[in-house]
Amino acid sequence: MSFTISYENCEYRGEGNAGLVIRLKKEEKVLRLTKQDNACKITRSKEVQFKELESKVEVIQNVMKFLLGQDLMQCPIIVFLSKEDIWVINCVANKFRPDFRRHKSVKEEDSYVLMLPDYCSLPPHLKNYPSFGPVISVEIKPKQGFMLQDEFSLPGQSFVPMRMCRFCMMQQYKVKQGVISEKSGYCPTDLYSGCPIRMRHSLKMLLKTPQNNFRIFKDQKLIYSEEKKSNLSDVLSDFFDVNDKLSYSDLLCTLIIQVLIRPLEAVSLPISSAKKVSQMCINAYSGCSKFDPCHFLPVGCVLDKILRVQTLASFCISDVYSLYLKIKSCSTHQRFNSIGCYARSEFPPYLGEPDKHPDETDYQYASRKVWEFLVALTVKDCSIMLVLSVFLKVLSQNIVRMLSRMEMGIFTFFPLLLWI
Repeated sequence: MSFTISYENCEYRGEGNAGLVIRLKKEEKVLRLTKQDNACKITRSKEVQFKELESKVEVIQNVMKFLLGQDLMQCPIIVFLSKEDIWVINCVANKFRPDFRRHKSVKEEDSYVLMLPDYCSLPPHLKNYPSFGPVISVEIKPKQGFMLQDEFSLPGQSFVPMRMCRFCMMQQYKVKQGVISEKSGYCPTDLYSGCPIRMRHSLKMLLKTPQNNFRIFKDQKLIYSEEKKSNLSDVLSDFFDVNDKLSYSDLLCTLIIQVLIRPLEAVSLPISSAKKVSQMCINAYSGCSKFDPCHFLPVGCVLDKILRVQTLASFCISDVYSLYLKIKSCSTHQRFNSIGCYARSEFPPYLGEPDKHPDETDYQYASRKVWEFLVALTVKDCSIMLVLSVFLKVLSQNIVRMLSRMEMGIFTFFPLLLWI
């Protein structure tokens, strides 16, 4: 595929701990480049780079598309960038990169990178339909939506039952370490609850303290984030086109919830659902009963799909590490891109079964559990992209078509594309 790397065509879209994302304006694509620590002097050959990216694409094609829906994803493609191309990209990005990210950068050398569709624009097959107003894109990082039943302990303390979800514990830790100034009021167990009151509250809290978990784009331009909090009444008035005094944030939250709970195809994989895990975080919203049996995620909706894959990680990290050491001690020669006796791009037998199957050896069981943990770990840090636009019907009736897409990392946190 031909594309242009230039100052005019490249735009900084954002970055995480491992990757830098650049938008190609003309092509409506994004490039995902791998960062490394500035002190690192390791250079990988182009052959090694290509092989690593190729194996990641295989995981998306053979594993994640099966877990999250065959018709909902597009695999990224591998493209080549010269060191001159990367120099241009770095020049464009460095004007906007936050200071706390600058200890890592993209090395200026010939490299293979991933190219993906721009999730802040409509997919090609919808662009021929008449539409009204701007295209609004919302990015949500929902984080881990459940709590393990296991107990945990802090150094010097006895074991106590876990009463706080992982996200809320990390918020408390970050405040103590001075990484953030205040805790977010968002709790993932509210968003995954299926309760409309708790879900709305969680989105309101994301609007209040977006941190790195919530962003809004308008026609591919960032308009709302932790660093840029625009007045929603000003930036969304031409999208909703309402004359009453309804809160634009309420309207947006309503749309988001409708997309997140929209049932898609049924899930047939043997993966445990949210009903089998505890969601009693002490920071969860108390304005609605956490035990209301009427509240659940519709089977096959985006959040249900994510949560089912997340719950593959049924063990705490210490137990998984013990299984990893068992795999390591039994492996005389570790195959490339494999986890014990299973390749990362193939499904191990008895997926999702919590206990060792009678037909499994100890080595196969340990390999499966570590495989499940890594897949779940990736989905715990995924981002959901919702793309919203108003289309005009033949009878001039305005309708809101809601599309959603998802990005997530696979093992090394590279993006996965999910179309809904």
